[in-house]
Amino acid sequence: MVSDSKERLVIGIDAGGSKTKACIALTRQPTDRASHWSESIRVIGAGESGPGNPRSVGFETVYDNLLGAIQQAFKSSSIEPIKAHSICVCMAGVGQADQRIPVANWVHEANLADRIRVSEDVTPIRWAALWETRNLHNPSLYSQGSQLWNNSVTVIAGTGSIVSATKDSGQNNEAENDHPLIEIPLQATRVGGWGYLLGDEGSGFAIGLAALKEVCRAHDSGEEFSPLHRAILKEMGCDGAIDLIPSIYTQPIPRPKVASLYQTVVQFSSSDLIASKLLEYASLDLAELIVAGASRIGLQPNQFGLAFSGGTLLGKSPLVPTILRHLDKMQMAPALSHQVSEPVIGAVVMASLLEEKAQPRVD
Repeated sequence: MVSDSKERLVIGIDAGGSKTKACIALTRQPTDRASHWSESIRVIGAGESGPGNPRSVGFETVYDNLLGAIQQAFKSSSIEPIKAHSICVCMAGVGQADQRIPVANWVHEANLADRIRVSEDVTPIRWAALWETRNLHNPSLYSQGSQLWNNSVTVIAGTGSIVSATKDSGQNNEAENDHPLIEIPLQATRVGGWGYLLGDEGSGFAIGLAALKEVCRAHDSGEEFSPLHRAILKEMGCDGAIDLIPSIYTQPIPRPKVASLYQTVVQFSSSDLIASKLLEYASLDLAELIVAGASRIGLQPNQFGLAFSGGTLLGKSPLVPTILRHLDKMQMAPALSHQVSEPVIGAVVMASLLEEKAQPRVD
């Protein structure tokens, strides 16, 4: 049970193309703006389940995975499953507001929380970056406050890719400084997110597909297969290039499997020129998306935060330093870049902001 009457139980959901993550936390409003967010958000449980993109696996499967992740999160905590004070579901594949309404209705009918918020999967990245950088206890980062992340670009590159850019009008600073955990209106725009047929530049799927095309090209040219070619065929369970046809042209299209070939390309990037070029091209594609988003909304170089998220941009990703190098050449370098380790914590923050919102909110 929630032991402190001032604490509220909230649920954050990050539903992506490959997996769904749920996070349960106890939140309270900090007493002053000097308080770190670690004092206002206390994570008590986490769970994970299957894909969360309804465009890939259907809404019913997504709903089952949402419940599965939430159940696992409660199981890992010391709290019995109860109706939460608020929940925020951030989901891939629901880029338009009317696509998020059925999700909000389902959450309401499932009686998961008193306050409901549904958003697309790119939205929590900025909040997660703000939360994580504040909790690094780095005075230089903390002194910049959340204004840096109000003026920001966030990029997701996993199975797919999308970029979001936000800009602060500069008229909300006084209200924001009163409380460290507050949401203010921002200008926003998105770039990319067109899906695997129309876009998803720089994504794991795009890199994997380019690697498969390279195998086909080598086969048609009569070249001897390189270790990279053979490794790609092995990962796809194919003995030869011609076996790729029945392997790829199935229903549903094996998008996660193709996207996982990114790891194979990375493995050979130091020894194979083709592999290194595939990563270089992908990083350039992502850099161009970032510049497009920043330029459209009017962000200036060295005056915005850049947050990375997604399976191809985590940890020691070779794409991140190359993206930053391209941005520097394009004269659109950020003031600060941060690789978000847990996007779902951004959904927790967004849920905690629903203090007075009783009706379902669709961003």
